[in-house]
Parts: sequence; structure tokens; C-alpha cells
Amino acid sequence: MAKVLSISSQVIYGHVGNSATAFVMQRMGHDVLPLPTILLSNRPGYKALAGEPVAVDKLDALLRAAEENGWLSEIDGVLTGYIPTPEHAELSRHWIAKIRAANPAALYLCDPVVGDLPRGLYVSEATAEAVRDVLVPEADAVTPNLFELGWLARRPIASPASAIAAALALARPTVVVTSAPSGKPDSVANILVKGGEVFATVSPRRALTAHGTGDALAAFLLSYKLNGFVASASLRAATAAIDAVIEKSEGRSELALIETQAVWAAADPVLAPLASLPGLDDDDDDADAV
Repeated sequence: MAKVLSISSQVIYGHVGNSATAFVMQRMGHDVLPLPTILLSNRPGYKALAGEPVAVDKLDALLRAAEENGWLSEIDGVLTGYIPTPEHAELSRHWIAKIRAANPAALYLCDPVVGDLPRGLYVSEATAEAVRDVLVPEADAVTPNLFELGWLARRPIASPASAIAAALALARPTVVVTSAPSGKPDSVANILVKGGEVFATVSPRRALTAHGTGDALAAFLLSYKLNGFVASASLRAATAAIDAVIEKSEGRSELALIETQAVWAAADPVLAPLASLPGLDDDDDDADAV
């Protein structure tokens, strides 16, 4: 069992932010310390919405108490998700550094929750820049969606090869691009870039009302890694897990995490097949960058 600090949003209804990641990681055998960067009644999109960001000084006090109780020295992994202000990004970096000082082997996964298609950024540009410039450079793994990858890497992405080139441009040990081009309009890819290795899985493209798939996928990836899976197996297991959740969630307003837990929390999880992506052998600039 690993211990994970999860820094993200918290809702009292639904499955986004820590309300998704904490359950996923706990169900997969890990002890989770969920730190809420913002407290909301629910995700945006419902008739009513209430809540506000949690003050940075209050979060700092919570973490100092956890440190004094000896819990942070036991942390094996950190996951950051929704960051509402640049100050929250700086707070996260400060405590990630303290955790790494206590445990140099602690893994940090940054899920850069700054926007999505077709809306674009849904945090301020200053906050998105702080995620890019303060948190991403510290991460062992980054899990952007297609829009976030393009924004972080400052380049357009229109093909699997350009997605891989953008992932390499982030210069992090591991990058997992979600909702990436697969070369086919009816499917999407999850692409893992680790050094000189590239692995991909392909899933059907589905219309989905529920939110939180990125949060859940990040939690799956970190959980499988902490459970000892190698990179390709983590990708395959996480893809199979999120596909099971998405398939059951069609037509619903929230992710079907509860109903599908027997699938993704199994001791011997389903592994999605690895896939080849078109265009990676083309003699273009993007392919040469892979």
C-alpha cells in the first residue's frame, strides 16, 4: 500500500477532482490524503453551483499539521489536478519539494487541468501559465488532454506524430496524452511517451455528458504505477479501466465509478491492447522528432 497526497478540487456531489481520484486510488489499495484546492457543491453545468477556492494559508496550515504528525514523510506519490490560482501552484511546488526531501523516491504526477476542447482555457491565463511553468517542470509524469498538450507545448496538434512531438517538447520523464488523434474519426488514442519509447491504446470515440474522465485516468495511471506496473502495462490497464467507466457512463450526468469498480479494482486487471498509430514513419518534421 502506498500513501498519496492528492491536491485538487473537491465536490460534495459527483465524481470530479478529488471526489474521483481519492476513491479510485483508495479502492486500488492506496492511502490517500485529499487536499481540496476548491470546495464546490458540484461541477459546473448543473442548475445551481456554490463554493469557492480554499485559501492558500489554510491549505498550508493543513499540510504543516500533517507534517508535524509525521504523515508527509510517508508519502510515496503526489497527484495535482485542478489548481485555481498561481498561488496554489506555488504552494503545491513548495510541499512537493518537502515531500521529495523526505522521500526522494516519491513520484509526482501532474494532471494539468487548465482546459479542453472546444471551450479552451477554463482557468485564468495566469493560472495556466503557473501550471505550465511551476508544476509541469517538477513532474515525473504529466497527463494532458489534447488541448492542454497543445497549450503547454505552444504548438498545434493535428496528428499522432505531432502529439508525440509535443509530448517530447515538454521534456518530462513520462507524458500521457489523452484524447489524442488516432488517425480515425471514430476513435481516440491515449499515447504514452517515455524517453525514446512510445506506446498507444485506441478507444472508441463516445459522446459523454459526465465529466472527470481525466481525473480518473490520472488516478488509474498513478495507482497502477505505484502497484508496480511498467509504463506500457500501466497505460493498458488505465485505458481498459477508463473505457469500462465511460461505456457504463453513457447517458449519465456523472461517471459510473461505483458500478464499475469490480472491473478496474481487480487484482488482475483487464489490459487494453497496444495499438500502432498512422503517420509515425512519414518523412515529416513531426515524425523525425519522435
